[in-house]
Amino acid sequence: MSRDPWAWPASSERPPQAPGTRDDTPSGARTRTGRRNPLPSTRKVAAEIGVTSVVVGVLFGVAWLMFTPDITGQVAEEGVAVPIAEARQLFDRVAVFSLLGAAIGILLGAVFGPRHRRRPVTTLLALATGGFGGSLLAMGVGILLGPSAVNDEPGTEVQLPMELEAPAALFVWPLLAIIVVTLMSLFRDDRSPWIWDHR
Repeated sequence: MSRDPWAWPASSERPPQAPGTRDDTPSGARTRTGRRNPLPSTRKVAAEIGVTSVVVGVLFGVAWLMFTPDITGQVAEEGVAVPIAEARQLFDRVAVFSLLGAAIGILLGAVFGPRHRRRPVTTLLALATGGFGGSLLAMGVGILLGPSAVNDEPGTEVQLPMELEAPAALFVWPLLAIIVVTLMSLFRDDRSPWIWDHR
């Protein structure tokens, strides 16, 4: 029987890819030279996102303190009395915290989503944990660097300490990061990286 010289060999080898094409397999990504980049480990991805979340969390707290208006109250015998006009600015503290957290979540999701697209499950878990931890750290930094509560004489005007009246604002950063990574993953053809691999 004659053999077609133009047919592919009957073997398990894959046909060569055209130049410039990409191999989106979970085991690695091919570079332009044809070599396969190693798949980043779960610990490396988690550590990278975790360290970034800590650094960004500190800067987040400083920015929250800078962009939040000061609230002045008057010391009374039963505590600090805050005028209605000043009390309305308590909402501004929550709004500024939420807006900053949303911007950070979108930014980190857009950065780490494509960077670790072969580890989407690990990236989602790390962004969720790091985002919540970073928000807690930002709140702590803002409270620590902000005005402190002092026991002054009644009638003295003081600045209210930094407080986050709505704890739900802590979830804005991780929630937005998860949404961004999930949406980016839905537009990819390859679904194999979603299989959990703890290596």
